[in-house]
Formats: sequence, structure tokens, C-alpha cells
Amino acid sequence: MKSADQGSSLEQRVLSSYDTFTPAERRLADAVIKSRGDLVRYSATELALEAGVSKASAARFFQKLGYDGFIQARRQVLQSGPWGSPLEALSELTNPLRDHGNLGRHVANDIRNLTLTTEAIPSHDIDQAVEILSRARRVLVVGFRNSYSLAAYAYMVLNSIRPDVRLIGAGGLSIAEQLSGLDESDAILAVGFRRRHYALRQILETASTRGASSVLVADDTADKTTQLANVTLVCHNQGAGFFDSYVSGLAILNFLCSSTVLELGDPAWARLSEIEELHQNFGDLVQPELLE
Repeated sequence: MKSADQGSSLEQRVLSSYDTFTPAERRLADAVIKSRGDLVRYSATELALEAGVSKASAARFFQKLGYDGFIQARRQVLQSGPWGSPLEALSELTNPLRDHGNLGRHVANDIRNLTLTTEAIPSHDIDQAVEILSRARRVLVVGFRNSYSLAAYAYMVLNSIRPDVRLIGAGGLSIAEQLSGLDESDAILAVGFRRRHYALRQILETASTRGASSVLVADDTADKTTQLANVTLVCHNQGAGFFDSYVSGLAILNFLCSSTVLELGDPAWARLSEIEELHQNFGDLVQPELLE
């Protein structure tokens, strides 16, 4: 009988191996992560149905993680108690949130994601990321699939506070053209929430090879990808319904950009002032007083 390492939880095993899983195994991994502490209420058959795989595939999945099978994994979860912070117990909502029904649970879940993210990120990692973004000659921002919208937001804000910020993939340009000339004076800001496009790893590998620094904002399934970045800020993105939540990722990107303003100092304020003056000259933005 295999002996499960008591120092390594089911969640840790799943997250550390996620990038090596087959598509079927990833569906199982997603089902396990989504279940969190409720895994003890599942049978092996129910979990397999949840993930859309066979019971035999589920059995092999848990054996691959080092367990005899699903029963041993479920027993470890039961013995370890609730995962994460006390906010895990979303059934204990405040009265105002409870009155909003599913919307209240949705909001409480995002609060939980924000709390767990803040608790887990070391302050020195934030400091290192800010230094990278403020010291680089140019910053290339990248994100694919669902991560693209977060990358576009980060690009827009960074571009308002420092020069030479570029959004990779924008305007129909190929990645190769936009990585041309990349060297140790440059930086990559990558957003990589699941399911990640393979090109993200290629970009980070290129940055590493050429000596460029990189900051990765991702969820906790990006184990292999994190090894390619100088600093990784892991954001909890467990969804309350069908889709993942990106609230914590957006909050971290917002904080990085705000902190970069303070790090850059006068040049950032001067750039912001110049942009605001240009907006006024162009008259391209609706003024609040015109709406009254």
C-alpha cells in the first residue's frame, strides 16, 4: 500500500502537477479544486461524472498523485479539516449578503479569493515586481484567452504612467516582431490564468534566455510556468459558479500599477498630467459637469 505524505495535502499535490496532466486529468483536477472541503461528500463515481471521465480514469488519477485511490485521498481531506481561511465557510454569510441569495454567495466567494491571495503573497515579491516594472527600459505586457482582458487593463494603466509599454499581440502583429530586440534592460508582465496558451511559456522562456526580467500574475495551477518568471504573484480564482473569478488578479494588477506610480515619482506624475492636458485639448472625454 502506498503511503500518502501527510505533509503534502491533496490540493498541493494537484497544483504542483497540474501542468503535467492530460486533458482528462485536468478536468479531474479542476473538479477536485472546485470541490475544496466538500470532496468528502463525493463518491469516486460522482467525482468522475463531475469531471466527465471514467471511474477507472479517476482511480489512476489519484494513484498518480501518490494515493492508493480516491478513498485514501478523501480520508486525508477529512482529517486535515477545512482548506484555506475561515472565509471558506461561505454558508456563514452576513445577513445582507444572505439576503442577496446566489449573488451574496458570489460576492462572498470573491472576498474569500481576495483574502487568500493577500495572505499568500509575500510583500517582498510585490516590491520586486514593482522594481522590475519601474526600472525596465520597456515593458511588454502579455495575456491570452481570458487573461487578455486583464493584460489589456494593465497595459492601459502602465502606459499612462511610464513610457514604452507595449501590449503583445495587439494590432495583429506577430509575437516574434514584438519580441525583437528584447534584452536584459526589458521586462515582461505576463498574465497567465488557466487555461494558459502555450505561447505564454515560449515568451517567458525567450525572456529568460535573453536576460529580460519577468513578472507573472497567475492562478495556483501555473506550477511549471512560475519557474520561468523572476517573480510570480499567485491569485486565487475559484469561481462561485460556472466560471473562474478574476477579481483578485485585477486587484493585484491595480495595486502593482499604483505602487509603480509611487516608485517612479515625479516622471509618472508629469506623464499623467501631460496625458490629462491632451485629453482636455482633444475634448475626447465626457466631462461630469455636462451630465448634470
